[in-house]
Formats: sequence, C-alpha cells, structure tokens
Amino acid sequence: MIVVDTNLIVALAVKTDQSALAVSILERDAEWIAPPIWESEFRNALLGMIRAGIISHATAVAAHKFAAETVQVFPPSTGAVLRIAETHHLTAYDAEFASLAEWLEIPCLSFDEHLLKPALAIHPKKF
Repeated sequence: MIVVDTNLIVALAVKTDQSALAVSILERDAEWIAPPIWESEFRNALLGMIRAGIISHATAVAAHKFAAETVQVFPPSTGAVLRIAETHHLTAYDAEFASLAEWLEIPCLSFDEHLLKPALAIHPKKF
C-alpha cells in the first residue's frame, strides 16, 4: 500500500513521459491510496491536457474512470494536515498526501519538490 500523488496517477492513466515509471510502480504495489483531493487535481490536469490538445475529452473521461477504479480514497485528519502544512511550509493540498502517509505509516510517492524537500515523500524513481 502506497500513497500516490496526483501527478503519478495522471502518469498511470494518461500517456506521459512518466507513464512507464507509473506502470512499473503499479506492478510492484497495486494498492494505491490518495486523499479525496486527488480527484479534483486530476480533473484539473486532464483539463489542461485537453486545452493543450494533448488528449481528447473522451480520453480524459476514460482516464478518469480508470484512475477512479485504481485509487482508493482515504480522508486525512484535518489536524494532521494543518500540522504538517505549517511545520513543512506546504499547502494544505500537498499536506493531505503527506499526512495520509504518516497516518497509515506507508510511503508517499510524489514528483512534487515541496513534498520531497522535507523528506515527507519519495520520488517515484527511488521506490
């Protein structure tokens, strides 16, 4: 079981430069966990890809369906989110992923440099 950030979920669900890495991580550990906010962030990433002409609307909808079937959602503790965000100078959005990993005592995989700096997460290449 691992906490995964939204960028890794995008890389799994939509063809990107990081897709092979995302697939290899899924093969190693297929139990992906994320806080509820992943879905809004995911939709926003899909919208950006649609607007950039990278994917179609139909591809985005299919990618979301696949991701929603792959990722288990766990809500983080508000107290833990605020504590981690304040301690590590993160946004509450980023702290949701870190606090979930802390609570479940499992790794958090992230491409986000903010999460990697305080060693709250592991870069997917190092997993």
